[in-house]
Amino acid sequence: MGDSDTNFREMIADEWRGALNDSERKQEMRRLTLVRAAGRAFGRKGFHKTTLDEIAAELSVTKPMLYRYVKSKQEILYECHQMAITMAEEAYESAMTTGQRPLERIGLFAEDYVARITSTLGSCVVLTEFFSMTHEDTIRIQTRRARLDRQLRSLVADAIKQGEIAPCDPKMAVFFFMGAINGISRWFMADGTLEGPEIARIFAAHITASLNPIALQSADQ
Repeated sequence: MGDSDTNFREMIADEWRGALNDSERKQEMRRLTLVRAAGRAFGRKGFHKTTLDEIAAELSVTKPMLYRYVKSKQEILYECHQMAITMAEEAYESAMTTGQRPLERIGLFAEDYVARITSTLGSCVVLTEFFSMTHEDTIRIQTRRARLDRQLRSLVADAIKQGEIAPCDPKMAVFFFMGAINGISRWFMADGTLEGPEIARIFAAHITASLNPIALQSADQ
């Protein structure tokens, strides 16, 4: 186990121990800590290969203790996806409020979203595992993801109309940059050489640069 894993486990365990009483706020803090620990474990080993015992080990608690906060591993996975899509939605709303033009808003969205998922609060909750949730929870997350996808495609389409980027398939453009962002959980380390805000700036710059007219025209030839 590397230093990053050890440091993260120590931090998570400290947060869990810090929520000692049974007040509603403390209960929610522990639940959030549990989701973050599980998200990291799922990202490292995959949902099916991660056991509740391993999640409990991340928190330095027993498995029966986990059942005070969640009913199943599927429920934890749903909460991980809930956290990730909420961060994306908030980043989109912020970009729409702050940015003036479509391409600027795409860049602001990307930077804010990456900053959120690489923060202490959101580290490693973005997952590629999707259809292992219950059918009902999958539908809930699919509905929210589809709405965000439509909003981002609309931004790309607006950027095309306003001459900021060359004509392209908005669907493929969104798949491209969201796929890059969602892959961050596979390699990001909180104590790596680059911190979250710097990674966020780099990703936003690469995404907006990839959508410039010259790059897209060359790719279409």
